[in-house]
Amino acid sequence: WSFYFVQMTLKYDAKHDPLGQMRAFKTAYADVEENPDWRSARLIERQRWNPYSMEGGSTAAVAGDNFVVVASDTRMTAGDINVINREVDKIHALSDTIVLTTSGFYGDVLQMRKLLETHLHKYRFDYRSNMTVDLCAELLARNLYYRRFFPYYTGAILSGIDEHGKGAVFSYDPIGCIERLQYSASGAAEPMLIPFLDCQVGHVTLSENSDRPKLTLERACALMRDAFRSCAEREITTGDSIHLVIAEAGKPVRHERRKLRED
Repeated sequence: WSFYFVQMTLKYDAKHDPLGQMRAFKTAYADVEENPDWRSARLIERQRWNPYSMEGGSTAAVAGDNFVVVASDTRMTAGDINVINREVDKIHALSDTIVLTTSGFYGDVLQMRKLLETHLHKYRFDYRSNMTVDLCAELLARNLYYRRFFPYYTGAILSGIDEHGKGAVFSYDPIGCIERLQYSASGAAEPMLIPFLDCQVGHVTLSENSDRPKLTLERACALMRDAFRSCAEREITTGDSIHLVIAEAGKPVRHERRKLRED
């Protein structure tokens, strides 16, 4: 008993507990490394600052034989539940054959639209003709890759009518990887939109005996309305209105709006 009493009354010494001393040193070293004395509260707050924000919303596009239908909702949110604006345009008709739709950080959305409009205007001035959707798709991919170290925080979909009069949909990731598809979706409701389009447009999840109706313009518009009504019931940042943009070969771009739920 006297030995334990002496051990308890003595001050801490590494000779009595060398492993404990090592553990204490590692803990103190990690604390100094994460929070050094020179780091102020202002600097800690600055390091936690994020230049991006996600304003929610969803977009989708479907291409047919001689048309393309692009759709998006019009709600802008902050922090998922704070509705900033209920009438925001996420679809931008750059010409009669090129339509850009984006979701994500709205500041980058506006900058990307301005960049493409500038290039299209310069191309029209230099060559006295309008840029095709294939050239614009390559242009957008190169500009996204150019910004790969500080990318545009958007999910971009470029759609339109190509030089052969066929509908085209180009899907991108934030650093410019491009793929031409029959349909695509981006934004908060993408996990719900893509399975629906896989079933109704791509027919990849239908059974062998199921009917596979031809994709007409009327059917594509109806599918888009149904898809966004379903998403508005289940995804909090999608709602208010659905904005449809229809581009057909040899015709001007048409706009259509339908109400969605507003809660």
